[in-house]
Amino acid sequence: MPTPQMLMLRLLTTITALLLLTACSGMQLAYNTADFFIERYADDYLGLDSAQMERWSPRLKTALARHREEELPYLATFFDSAQNDARKGFTRADVQCLLDQFEVIYRRHFTLAAAAAAPLLADLDKGQIDALQQRFREEAQEDAEDAARPKAVRVSKRVERYTDNMRWWLGELTPKQRRIVRDVAADLPETASWYAYRDRKRRELIALLRGGATSEDIERFLSDWLVDYTDMPAALADSQVQLRAGMTDLLVRLDASFSDAQRRRLIDRLTGLRKDFLRLQQSPRMAPVTC
Repeated sequence: MPTPQMLMLRLLTTITALLLLTACSGMQLAYNTADFFIERYADDYLGLDSAQMERWSPRLKTALARHREEELPYLATFFDSAQNDARKGFTRADVQCLLDQFEVIYRRHFTLAAAAAAPLLADLDKGQIDALQQRFREEAQEDAEDAARPKAVRVSKRVERYTDNMRWWLGELTPKQRRIVRDVAADLPETASWYAYRDRKRRELIALLRGGATSEDIERFLSDWLVDYTDMPAALADSQVQLRAGMTDLLVRLDASFSDAQRRRLIDRLTGLRKDFLRLQQSPRMAPVTC
């Protein structure tokens, strides 16, 4: 099962993050201005000229309109399920159902993001492709430097990241809760193999762009990579299973330690997001839950 920290092109990550907008305190304002921020990011990352932006902007607006109509019900359902589970206490079956729902949301969002990004990537000129390749090289170097750090340092950073995330949802963690986060995060799969896979796929994307690929070719490539995982190495598929098990263990173990105030804060966060994703729809509805 894919996770938010895996397999992201920076452009697609930003588009999708702004489409998802989970955990955003200014939800409606951010959502209603997403086209502006996505355009600004794409311009900064790819160095677009005015003609390229003019050609792409209508496609982006179409994608965002489609997102509002088709994808917001899935997000509302996800947070509705999560707040119901938080009220009664998370079981392993509950978490597995939430992860199944997230799988559907992930695939739907990245299908839409691939369709939105492909025309823009197909429109890049040689200089822009050169610049994109250089950015990919710089980011690959950063990944290599991260992978080369001692394991204790990598684990410490991972624990810090997960602790910060939990703090947003729950408030300050107790020493026991911090130990739970540390124990689970320390056993999660390492990222070096993910870095290598991402670097390979970026190189393939650059080769595709240099070969004059059509928008349809690029969309197919992005979907194969980010949605269907058609050539994902078996070891990475196995690590996704391990990661899913780790996330299940983390939430179930933390749930047993929640104070009343923490549970209330979590419920309020989740309920607020459900309301936001319903409010953003013209005809509010939730998608069906199949698990």
